[in-house]
Amino acid sequence: MNRRNFLQRSASLMGAMCLDWPAFAKQIAQMGKPNVKIGIISDIHIRHMDSVKTLHHTFEYFDEVGVDGVIIAGDMADWGFYSQLALVAETWYDVFPGDKGSDGRHVEKLFVYGNHDREGYTYGNARGVKVTKEMIAEEAIWPRKEKVWQELFHEKWTPIYMKDVKGYKFIGGHWYSWTDMAGLAEFLQKVEGQLPTDGKPFFYFQHFHPKNTCSGPWVWGQGGGNVTKALNKYPNCVCFSGHSHTSLTDERSIWQGAFTSIGTASLSYISLWSGRENSSEPWTTQMSRIGTRDGKQGQIMSVYDDCIALERREFVYDQPLGDNWIIPLPLNRQDRPFAFETRRKNAKVPQFAPEDKVRITRAWGKDVKGKEQDQLTLHFPSVLRKTHGVRAFDYEVQAEIEEYDTVKIVGTKRVYSKGYFLGEAQDGREVTCVFSLSELPENRKVRFYVRPMESFGKKGEAIVTDWMVPAEKERI
Repeated sequence: MNRRNFLQRSASLMGAMCLDWPAFAKQIAQMGKPNVKIGIISDIHIRHMDSVKTLHHTFEYFDEVGVDGVIIAGDMADWGFYSQLALVAETWYDVFPGDKGSDGRHVEKLFVYGNHDREGYTYGNARGVKVTKEMIAEEAIWPRKEKVWQELFHEKWTPIYMKDVKGYKFIGGHWYSWTDMAGLAEFLQKVEGQLPTDGKPFFYFQHFHPKNTCSGPWVWGQGGGNVTKALNKYPNCVCFSGHSHTSLTDERSIWQGAFTSIGTASLSYISLWSGRENSSEPWTTQMSRIGTRDGKQGQIMSVYDDCIALERREFVYDQPLGDNWIIPLPLNRQDRPFAFETRRKNAKVPQFAPEDKVRITRAWGKDVKGKEQDQLTLHFPSVLRKTHGVRAFDYEVQAEIEEYDTVKIVGTKRVYSKGYFLGEAQDGREVTCVFSLSELPENRKVRFYVRPMESFGKKGEAIVTDWMVPAEKERI
């Protein structure tokens, strides 16, 4: 492609992206074969043969779509045991024998160790399994990590390494500590002459998120800042990281600042943000934590001359998780469409449909500690793109009382739909939010407001219940 055509297509792509993300994604699909295609997963947490099924299926999908390499951003062996990592290797070579796809193309291993690969047997005594000193001596990966890597993956292990995949540089950093990736700045400086300088991307992957990048400053398990500092010097770096198990339906899983940082979710289960009534204590009072074991997610990255397309996908129901993320190239441009500030400003607001209503039921139930409670349950529709135009990330529910000639908010809860972390086809059930009557002022008129919200905090218009006076302590 000559420079004139390149610039014309770049302008066309940027125009489509600004106007209509679905149209832009469709245009990308018509662009032809990408320069390189990479499957991306992390946190696969293999324990035994039963947990290999999803990994095998995911590798098969990657082979089917023609990837040139696969990133696994850490936490392969759940207990950090040799036999578990051996299952990863066996699964890989079953689908990619000799590191080759079914059509004979070379498929590069782009794997790194995570904290579980190092010390998973120390966590909760390996999730309820009694781990003996004899098991650790026989199975632990870390004391012989170099030998294990060579034996299972047939390549030399080094703390940080670089590979070339069809003209693109991929740098992997194995787990070092909970806060740092020792030697990264020095490694990047050493290979700097081999890295592109014209805005063409290069790719770095490790286990924990660089501090204050994807998923924001509040995400669990982010690094101590040294990785962010090192990568800040490279605007054309695209970093992939896992560890937090954050769902790819959360639009904050991709971030742009001095470089680009993308979360890789998990192929094992999705973790919930706290602060929601059905996430985890101490925020949960009346509702149990929603199950996320079927939240097994990954991405397929296609790199073109003028953009990077990221398909977000889950591998249980085999459905997309949202529109493709499209990153314009070159990466040394001034505009950063995935900067949080930009996306917060431009995010579309989810809205209930005019006919949507809140239904209230009342019954005796138990709170999360098992105490019997007189409860009100609010029921309302799930706000989805296919039915409402924009999909909600979660919902704000507020209780309001009359106080003479004023009204006051006496309770606010945030709640997830049960399938928020899956594709829309799995998220059509009504959403519920539970209040105990003990959480509301006794014998007062109350009404409830429900607002759909998107990932960056914008709220749609509320649907509101009628005023009611729930009689305290009456059994129904």
